[in-house]
Amino acid sequence: MPIFEYQCSHCSHTFEKLVFKGEEGGIECPECQKQDVKKLMSAVSFMGSSIGTCAADAPKGFG
Repeated sequence: MPIFEYQCSHCSHTFEKLVFKGEEGGIECPECQKQDVKKLMSAVSFMGSSIGTCAADAPKGFG
């Protein structure tokens, strides 16, 4: 269940939305209720066994 970040083209409000399969269309701005939104490029976040540390999960010799 991915969480996507959107920005409304009408009021410029930026928001996140949990999107289930089949719900990709018809995303509505929570501020102005317009469906004129665009999906923003977001950074990906992963959590491994060492919560909060990226270097601990990196292969040996990288960092």
